Amino acid sequence: MSQEAFYYQVQMEEEYMSKLKAFAEELRSEFIASDQEYCCYCGNEKAEEQCCGENHFVTFADLFEDVQNVILDAEIKQYERATK
Repeated sequence: MSQEAFYYQVQMEEEYMSKLKAFAEELRSEFIASDQEYCCYCGNEKAEEQCCGENHFVTFADLFEDVQNVILDAEIKQYERATK
């Protein structure tokens, strides 16, 4: 790989990471504004059936940050698979 090609690849990766970071911030904002409820314990979306045997649900904004990050990471990975 030539030096020029290497720099181009690095630049493209930096642009992709920048776009991905912006997407993650936008996604977090949308999730926080949403009324969708999630299980406090496992982070699954509220559904008709119980997820992990518990029945305590809150909005995304009320979840602990580590649970929010798990949910966002799953969404971002799904986005990456769809865009590659």
